[in-house]
Amino acid sequence: EARWLAAQIDAEPGWERLAPVPFSTVCFRHLPAGEADTTRANAHNKAILSAVNASGQAFLSHTVLAGHYALRVAIGNQATTHAHVERVWQLLRKAAADSG
Repeated sequence: EARWLAAQIDAEPGWERLAPVPFSTVCFRHLPAGEADTTRANAHNKAILSAVNASGQAFLSHTVLAGHYALRVAIGNQATTHAHVERVWQLLRKAAADSG
């Protein structure tokens, strides 16, 4: 499922994967169109994290990679289904659009 999510991120304009996905953790960020300022991009991704976590439907963590605030999805529970990961992707895209 992590590789599926990584493929969605790679294919969606405005999303950037920040690390390889050899196991079950995906690190990435969203960049609004034309956004080059790291401080504003980091704040935007913090807002995405807050919105997804506030939904109560998923819990994301974060890290900083090469100065970029990275959203982190870790799929560690064996009961996680493809539908769960699809829902997280929907929540992420909605939060990105809302915090635009």
